[in-house]
Amino acid sequence: MEDENEYLIGGDELFHHPRFITHYEFMLKLYEPNNKPVAFFMSCSKHKPFYKSPYRRVFNAMIDKKLNIREISTIYTISEPAILIPEEFDDTNITKYDFPPAAMQAEGKRIFIERLATVLPKHLLAHKKIFYILPKHHRSIFEAALKKISEDTTQKKIVKTLIASRIKYAPPLTYNLPKAKAIIAQTLDLQIE
Repeated sequence: MEDENEYLIGGDELFHHPRFITHYEFMLKLYEPNNKPVAFFMSCSKHKPFYKSPYRRVFNAMIDKKLNIREISTIYTISEPAILIPEEFDDTNITKYDFPPAAMQAEGKRIFIERLATVLPKHLLAHKKIFYILPKHHRSIFEAALKKISEDTTQKKIVKTLIASRIKYAPPLTYNLPKAKAIIAQTLDLQIE
C-alpha cells in the first residue's frame, strides 16, 4: 500500500496514479473556487511547495507589495500530473512529485489537456479577471484546454463571456517582470510607479 506522503517520480504513468486521480475528481466534483476577483494560473516547478520557489516568491512580492492585490487574488498551479492545484493545497501530498515536462509524451499531453478542459470552466467563471502567466510548455497546454472548451457547444456561455474579455496572458516573470506587472496593472486599472 502506498504511503500517501511518498514522493512520486515519473512521467505519463503518474496521470493514472490514485493520488492524482483522486485529486482530479475532487477538483471536478467537490472543490468550489473562492470567488476572489482576480485569479492567476501559474506553472508548477521543481521546488515544492510552490510558494517557496524563487519564481513564486518574486511573483508573490509583486502582487503583494508592488500591485497591492494579494487580498483579492488567488493562485492556481497548472501541473502535470495533478492538473490544477489551488494555492491552499500547495503544501500537501498533491505536490509531492517530480514529473519533468520533458518526460511528458503525446498520451500524457492529451490527458493533461482533456482533464484541464474539464476542470477549468468553473474556475474561469468564479473570477472576474484571469491571468495566465505560463512558460511555453504550460502555456500551450492551457491554451489547448481553452480551445477545447471553446469547441464544446455546451460551454458557449464561457467562451463568449470569458475567453475574449476576462482571460489575459502575461509573460512569465523570469522573461520580463516589468512587462508582466504592466499588463496586470493595466488590465486591472491600477496605478503603479
